[in-house]
Amino acid sequence: MANQKIEPIEKKNVAELVFQKMLNMIIEGTWKQGEMIPSENELREAFSVSRDTVRQAVHRLSALGILRSRQGKGTYVEQIDTSFYFNMLVPSLFLTGGDSISILEFEKCIQAESVRIVCKRASDEEIDVLQTYLDKMGKTKDYDEYFEYDMGYHCYLSQLTGNSLFIKSMEIIQKLLHVYLRDIVAFHGSEKSLQQHEECYRRIRERDAEGAVQVMVEHCDMLLERMQNWLSHSEEDNNRRKGGEL
Repeated sequence: MANQKIEPIEKKNVAELVFQKMLNMIIEGTWKQGEMIPSENELREAFSVSRDTVRQAVHRLSALGILRSRQGKGTYVEQIDTSFYFNMLVPSLFLTGGDSISILEFEKCIQAESVRIVCKRASDEEIDVLQTYLDKMGKTKDYDEYFEYDMGYHCYLSQLTGNSLFIKSMEIIQKLLHVYLRDIVAFHGSEKSLQQHEECYRRIRERDAEGAVQVMVEHCDMLLERMQNWLSHSEEDNNRRKGGEL
């Protein structure tokens, strides 16, 4: 395996530089999907760094799902698609109130376009699966369960688009906003939310794209308003507690 493509790097921030260099080589196609990368010793010599530094970079890339080690056979490049970039983004996010609003605004755009695409492309059989989520949402009295079925409904809509960015985005949104949205449902109840989900489903079944988009936008706007109120009350409570401490 030729190592002439690998250039030695500076010793400053060595571990990060090795990681970035290896990542760029994979993204640029120097090491292709399914191909075995050079051994740790070969990488150490090529980069002119310690073996431990190489090992750190390989472990980091493996944790991101970019590389996979096969016992006794070496380390290979896994498939990289658009969802890979989202996997890199998530660990760097530290969710604040402002972040949660931005994420909900992002979700609103994704979901509005998702229902438009689903109305045009999805089969009746695929669309009917939404009813199973609605049935579960209507029957459960547990807010944690309701939230799971609720997000299942939204994630399934994104899956029906076939757009990997939409799909991965919804998976991330579900993880990031789980506590916030669950608590909001518990506080406000699920009646209005369920009605909006049912109406959106009905519009989708009728292939009424504009109507379905309108309902989804109204639903997301309701969530945004409730989130803003929730954050506002939380901030007021925190200020009162701080005032009491003083």
